[in-house]
Amino acid sequence: MADRNARPGSSAPTAAYELEKPSLATARAALQGYFGPHTEDLWLTLLFDAGLTGDETSLRAVSRLIATMQVSHPIARLCARSLAVRVAVYERLVAKGSETEVTT
Repeated sequence: MADRNARPGSSAPTAAYELEKPSLATARAALQGYFGPHTEDLWLTLLFDAGLTGDETSLRAVSRLIATMQVSHPIARLCARSLAVRVAVYERLVAKGSETEVTT
């Protein structure tokens, strides 16, 4: 299966999966799909509660937002669970890819 996902000439496992780093924009897009025109109010509340500005780019910021979403609106909790899985998978594959590159 990994062979199907690999880009030609790519040796890093993370490149083979072509995963995008989860971001605050990813979280906002997930919420937008459920809340539509009401997303902005919820988004600003979540950012405030998480102590974020919305301009952060680290996985730590995404994790803080996820923690805040997990105690928010029930639909936001579902989005948080989904995002938490994506972050965990991304971190696992990036860490695995880094270890592979160091040892080979």
